[in-house]
Parts: sequence; C-alpha cells; structure tokens
Amino acid sequence: MLSKWQIWDFFGAVKRDHLESFEGVLAVSTFDPVCLKMVKDYLLQGVSSRNVLYKMAAEVNKGWIEEEFQTLSLFGTQDCFFIHQAQDLPTELIEQIINSGVTGRFVLLSFESESPAWKKIVKEGKTETLQVEPPKFWEPNKLLDFVCNYLRLPLSYEAKGWVLDALESNLSTLFNSMSLVKLNHADAKEVGVREVQELLQVEKLDQFALASLFCRKKRLEFFQKLIELQGDFDKMRGLFMFMQSHLIKVMDPAYLAQKPRLTGYDKDIQSTSRLWKPEEIVTALKEFNHWEILSKKKDSLLWTELKDAYLRSHVRV
Repeated sequence: MLSKWQIWDFFGAVKRDHLESFEGVLAVSTFDPVCLKMVKDYLLQGVSSRNVLYKMAAEVNKGWIEEEFQTLSLFGTQDCFFIHQAQDLPTELIEQIINSGVTGRFVLLSFESESPAWKKIVKEGKTETLQVEPPKFWEPNKLLDFVCNYLRLPLSYEAKGWVLDALESNLSTLFNSMSLVKLNHADAKEVGVREVQELLQVEKLDQFALASLFCRKKRLEFFQKLIELQGDFDKMRGLFMFMQSHLIKVMDPAYLAQKPRLTGYDKDIQSTSRLWKPEEIVTALKEFNHWEILSKKKDSLLWTELKDAYLRSHVRV
C-alpha cells in the first residue's frame, strides 16, 4: 500500500482530487518543509466539498481520538483532519487512529522527518501510505529543472550551470533562491546568468577543493575550513560521503588509464595518489565514514572531534 515518488514525478502521478473521495487514514512522508508545502497545497486544493481541520501532533491524545472517531454522537461532524508532525505521535496513538475505522472522511498523518513510526506503518501495511523521497545526490539537474518548471522560471542553460555550481542542491535552497529570481524577473522570457548573479551569492561548499587539500596532506587548512561550518550537518554529511568516494579513487587510480583525456579532477587524483600509502587511506576512510554517521544523526560530538582533528594537525605541521 506504499506509493513512493520523486518530487518531480509526484504531481503527474497523484491526482489533485485524490482526497476528494478518499475515506480512512492516509500517512504521508515528505523530506523537507518546502516539499511538505507543495504536497499539502496540491492535495488540499483538490478538496472542495469537505471541511479540513488542522492539528499538531501535540494536540492529539487518546481522549480526542475516542471522542472524534470512536464515539457515536448526535452532534457528530464529518470533519477531515490534517495532523502535522505525526512522527512525534506515540505509536499507540497512531495505531488507535488507524484502527478507528474512519469512514466518510479522511485523516492525513503528515510525517515531516525520519521516524521509526513511519517505517512501522509501511511495514504493517494497514493503511495507505504516500512517500515523496529526497532527490539522490546525483540528481541536482533534475531537481533544478523541476523547481524552474514549478515556478515557471525560464532560466537559461548557462544560468542553471552557475546555480548548480554556486548553491546547495537541496529543494529548500533552490526553491527559495529561484523564487527570489522569479520575483525580480516575473515577465522575463529568459533569465541569464548575469541576472542570477546580481541576486544570489555563492553558498556551495567546494568539495573538490577540500578533497584536494586533504589529499595533499594539508590537514590544518582542511580542518580549519570544516570547523568554520559548525552547525551545518547536511553540508558535512555530503562532504564526508564525497571524501570517501574520492579517497577510493586515490587509492586505486588505475581506472584513469582507460580514459582518453584526463580532466583537472583526474589529474589531481593522479598526482595525490603518490602521496598516500594504502593503510593511510583505509584509516582516513574509517574516519570519514564515522563522521558521516555522526552528521546523519546530527550528533554534536562531530564538532568536538573535528576540532580535535584540527588541533592534532597543528602538531603534525
């Protein structure tokens, strides 16, 4: 009963009026606030004959569920409910809602972050579930194309290239940035790179430059740049994933012999591979894998360990 989509496929696959005749409980999982707003607006704009009320998870308790769904009342209503932050609901309350036999209306449980409760609902399959997945890290072009189409923003090819190089490739960043461009160029037939640069600043972490620093064993400069990013777990996770991929290439650059022409990135791998022993790379891979896990958990221990690594780099210099 799980329906799973990428954001750019969702609007073509799910009918806008899906909730107009839907009865029962629908659990929906979105990956960030902009995605939530897009999905919520799309689905609820298709509901014209029903009254939809909104509740936060903190407002839901056993007594409310019993009164609203499990008790016959002469004055009962057929209001539908959209419950935000369902990931914060205790498991027993989620089960109570699902097992309440909701008919003639719908209850939408909105899961707005990762949650064991969501996985449990999907696994048990007792109610309909709809998930909009985050884009894969190799799909920034698709994400930007989707945002531009959604906003009806005619961004030039060169402007798109600059945006992908300059901004973090997540939905919230791209949507908010492209909304600003649209606001300033609402009637433009095409928006070029110059117009975009006048409105936006470079925000993206230069993973290639950082990887080159580390692999040239300039650890002090590398860790100094990392601790300046304290608090941004998502950027760090992306960097640590990239570093592991990069170090594997440095460990075994033999694949470069098959390429007819080497890029600047390839040449950097080729030159830095001579500076490393295999056992050193294995140690570094373990470090970056550990830090990736801390980043994913948003564990503040990450910043302590990066500062320790920075201080230890002073000793090595």
